[in-house]
Amino acid sequence: MSDEKIPILIVDDEKELLEMYREFFEMDGFDVTTASSAPEGLEAYKNNLNIRLIISDANMGKMSGIEFLKALKSTYKTIPIFYLSTGALEQSEEYIKSLGGHSLLLKPFDLDEILMKIKKDLNL
Repeated sequence: MSDEKIPILIVDDEKELLEMYREFFEMDGFDVTTASSAPEGLEAYKNNLNIRLIISDANMGKMSGIEFLKALKSTYKTIPIFYLSTGALEQSEEYIKSLGGHSLLLKPFDLDEILMKIKKDLNL
């Protein structure tokens, strides 16, 4: 990666996972913003429209990852690459893509594999 830190947003209501993701991606040179809920994620994105990639959990409190994606699409003309992570097959990758998302990640996932996918998708 170049010296430029790529800004990404990770949204997950599990604080331990959120911290683990932050540390992992920061060690690889990303500028990581985290949010522990979808509304907090919307606010974080509104405050940093330079974010190039969002990873969101599917199942979170009052607003799901799908609702978060729909809110992003309805509010912003373009959104960054969006990954939805879930442990269940309640959603399909085709459905995520039809809403403007990029990919569906099934938990538990290998962070190194996700990192390779992200770098490919960001052309790094």
